[in-house]
Amino acid sequence: MENNKIDVVYVLGNGSKWDNNEIRFSLRSIEKNLLYFRNVYIVGSLPTFLTNVIHVPAKDIFDPNVNTDGNIITKVLEACKQEGLSKKFLFINDDHLVLKPIEARKIPPYHKGNMVEFPDRYWKLNYWRKRLQLTKEILLEKKHTTFHFDCHTPVVFDKKVFPIIFKRFNYKENIGYTMKSIYGNVVFRTGKLLSGQKKTIFRNYSLKQINIRLKDSLLMSFNDQGLNSALKYWLIRNFPDKSKYEKDIPSELIFDIYNWNLSGENYQDGVGIFAKYFKHKNLIKMFRENENDFLRVKLNYKLNQILKQL
Repeated sequence: MENNKIDVVYVLGNGSKWDNNEIRFSLRSIEKNLLYFRNVYIVGSLPTFLTNVIHVPAKDIFDPNVNTDGNIITKVLEACKQEGLSKKFLFINDDHLVLKPIEARKIPPYHKGNMVEFPDRYWKLNYWRKRLQLTKEILLEKKHTTFHFDCHTPVVFDKKVFPIIFKRFNYKENIGYTMKSIYGNVVFRTGKLLSGQKKTIFRNYSLKQINIRLKDSLLMSFNDQGLNSALKYWLIRNFPDKSKYEKDIPSELIFDIYNWNLSGENYQDGVGIFAKYFKHKNLIKMFRENENDFLRVKLNYKLNQILKQL
C-alpha cells in the first residue's frame, strides 16, 4: 500500500486571525481520518508550532487584496518544483477538515454545478465571485467545460500537469482566475456534484447547530465569520489529541476549560484558568486564599457556564 500514498500540500500566507490554529486542527483531522498519505508540505510561511513537515519558503507576489488566487497558484507551482513531492498530491486549505476516513487519492474533484447555468445575481455578491466569473469567461473562450470546482474541498493535483495548465492561462493579470476551476475544467472536465459530502461553517452557529450541520459530513470548511467559541469547542472536542505535526498545544479559554474538565477539574488548576481570563480581582483573591465546598461549586459553575452558553 506504500505505493498508493501521496503527499499533502498546504499553502499559507502571513498568519491568520486565529494565530494559524486553523492548520493545527486541519492537521489533526488528516492524521485521524486521511488514509494513505505520506509527507506534509507547507508552502509559504511556517507557523512556529509546526514540526515534522517539509517547508517550502515562498512569498506572496501579488497584492492579496487584488489577486489572492494568483498567490496560491504561485505557491502550488513552487510545490510542483520539489523533487521529493509525489507526482499526485492532495492540495488542501488550512481551514479544511476531513471528518471521516477516506483515502487521500480517492477524494474526488467536487464541483457545485455548471457556471453557465448560474443566475446573473450570483456574480454580484462579492469580489471573489467576479474572479470566478472571469474564470468562467476564459474557460468558455478556450472551449473548456465550466464547472464550479472552487467549492472549499481538497483536490488531487498532478505536479507535472499543473505547471503546463497555468502556462496557458494568464493568472497574473488583473484580479486573476480561480485555481481549482481552471485546473478542474481542463484536466477533469467533469467531477462529482456536491450533495452533502461537505458542509461549511461560514456564519455564527451555536454548538447545537454545528453538531446538526456536520453530523453526516465527510468534509468541512470554515471561515473567520464562522469561527466563534462554539466552533472552537466543537474542534477541540472532536480533535482533542495533539498531532505529530505540533510542538505544543493551543491555550485559550475554551480549550483550557475543556482540558480542565477532561483532567478531573482540579481546584487550583481551575483557579489558574479563572485568574488568567477574568478580571474579578476580589473573586480571584477569594478563590486563591480559600478552598471549600462552596467555592469549589462556585468555581465549577463559573467556568462551565461558559460552555453551557455555546
